[in-house]
Amino acid sequence: MQLIYERGIKLPPKKQKNKHSIFFAPLAFALVCAALIFVLGVFFQVKTIEVKGNSFYTDNEVAEASGVAIGDNLFFINRFSAASRIFAKLAYVEGVSIDRKLPGSLIIDLVESEAIACVETDNGLWAVDRSCKLLSKVSTADAAALVRVKGFSIENPVQGEVIVIPGEDASAVNYLSDMLRQISALNLRQSVEYIDMSNVSSVKMDYLDRFTVILGSYDNIPYKFQLMIAAVNGLQSGDCGTLDLSIDEAAHLTYD
Repeated sequence: MQLIYERGIKLPPKKQKNKHSIFFAPLAFALVCAALIFVLGVFFQVKTIEVKGNSFYTDNEVAEASGVAIGDNLFFINRFSAASRIFAKLAYVEGVSIDRKLPGSLIIDLVESEAIACVETDNGLWAVDRSCKLLSKVSTADAAALVRVKGFSIENPVQGEVIVIPGEDASAVNYLSDMLRQISALNLRQSVEYIDMSNVSSVKMDYLDRFTVILGSYDNIPYKFQLMIAAVNGLQSGDCGTLDLSIDEAAHLTYD
């Protein structure tokens, strides 16, 4: 064996690199990746699509709207795109989450919108949810179970889109939405017959078919609802009149 001397130290000769190893490492990596993709494709296919939280739509309607099919690769599904397709096609969906369950299940969990009120449009009555999203056309009979929103008419309603109030800015829709959220949260849908949005600086509504409630301008909506409930609870069962909540953050009752 040839020895190399450097400053009195005997060193072994440098090993020459194997030219074949330069090509073997990338090839091995590529083979491992290909094997991994093959395993994922064969053993992790969508075998079942489970839908939860749905009552308005069937399981098949939700699965079809997602664009995911049996046999698709479970790991290559774009869950954001699938959720976006569901939102776009199913107006009564308010929230959706999509999860994988190995080895072959896709779980779609929905939060469906609840029809709270109805609005007049140029092609009939439409149900809206608490965010003022247009859900579907409703008959006069079905509208009787919803809060009637008066004072404007929607032009060219589009299912799944938030309403646009003619002649008003977005704050008017936000005002109405906040009211509908309170009605939903406090379970008052059967207690409120109508909301009058004719004047958005002095919105009115019916309560218990005994009171005309003046909420005034768009501020402190949750507080005003709590104030209304507390004031009415302190009255006699036969009392009725106009309850003004727009003055001094207090309830002012004028008896009929």
